Amino acid sequence: MFKNMENVRTVSVIGAGIIGAGWTVLLVTKGYKVNFYNEKQETLNKGIEKVKNYLKILREVGIIDKGYEDYLNNISMTTDLDKAISNTDFVIEAIIENYDAKKKLFKYLDSKLDKEIVIASSTSGLLMTEIQKAMDRFPERGIIAHPWNPPHLLPLVEIVPGEKTSTDTIEKTKKLMESLDRVIVVLKKEVPGFIGNRLAFALFREAVNLVDEGVATVEDIDKVMTAAIGLRWAFMGPFLTYHLGGGEGGIEYFFSRGFGYGANEWMSTLAKWDKFPYTGVKRVIDQMKEYETIKGKSFQELSKWRDEMLIKVFKLVWGNRGNNKNK
Repeated sequence: MFKNMENVRTVSVIGAGIIGAGWTVLLVTKGYKVNFYNEKQETLNKGIEKVKNYLKILREVGIIDKGYEDYLNNISMTTDLDKAISNTDFVIEAIIENYDAKKKLFKYLDSKLDKEIVIASSTSGLLMTEIQKAMDRFPERGIIAHPWNPPHLLPLVEIVPGEKTSTDTIEKTKKLMESLDRVIVVLKKEVPGFIGNRLAFALFREAVNLVDEGVATVEDIDKVMTAAIGLRWAFMGPFLTYHLGGGEGGIEYFFSRGFGYGANEWMSTLAKWDKFPYTGVKRVIDQMKEYETIKGKSFQELSKWRDEMLIKVFKLVWGNRGNNKNK
C-alpha cells in the first residue's frame, strides 16, 4: 500500500509549538525536507525561532557541523495547510492536545492526501482509535508517534496503533523513526497516556501529594529525584533497578523477602486521587516562585540549560550504545 522509505524525502510538520519545532530540527538534521505549518503567522515565526535556537545549541556542542542557515534551507514555512501537505511523503501532527481539534485536522488531511501517506499524531495521551472515527477514507493510515520533549534530544518514540491502523502503517512509521535514530516502543495495547506518561504521572502524583501533605518542598523532592532515583533511571529502568535491589536473589527475592516485601506495609499510604487537589496545586505554584534554580532566569535560559544538560547525559549514557537500539 505504501511507498518505500527510500521515497520519503519530505515530511509535513503540522503545528509550530515546542513539539513541532523539535520534530523539525530532528528531521532536517537527518537529511529530510520539512514543510513547517501553523495557521497563525505569529506562532509560525516563534516556531522557526525555536528551530534556530535548537540548531545553534546542537552546533555549539558538536552534534551538527553546519550552521543553522544550512538547515533552514530545507524548511518551507507556510500558513497554508494545502501548501504544507503538497508533495509530502509523511505527515506529523503536533497541534493542541484536544480531540475535537485533532479530529477536524485528521478528517481534512484524510480527505486531501493520497492513501499512501501516513498521518502520525504526536499526542501525549489521546487515543488513535477515537481520532480515526473522523477519518472517512483511509483510517488505517492514522497512527500515534509520541516523542518526548524535546523531540530532537530525547530518543524515545512511543508508537501507538489504533483499532484500524494497518501493519503497513506501523512498519512505515517505525522505519521513519529508525532513520531518525529513535528508540522505538510499539504498544501492544492502546491505553490513555501510553507507557511513559502513565509512569511519569504516577510519580508526579505522589510528588504533589508529598508537597500537599507538608512532607517536603518541591526543591527537596527534585533533589531526591536528581541525586538518587534519576541517576539510576538514566541507564536502568525500574525492573532492572529492583532486580539488582534483590541482591543475589534478584527480582524474585525483592518481591518475596526484600524491600518490595517490606513496601507492602506502607504502599497503602501512597496518593490515590485522580485529580490534582487545589491545595496541592497552590502549594506547588507558590513554592516554585522560590525555587533557587529558576530564580531570575527566563524560559529561554532555562530551556538552553536543560538542553545542554540533556546532551551531556545523553552522550555519557547513550554514546557508547549507538543510537539505534530499537529491537
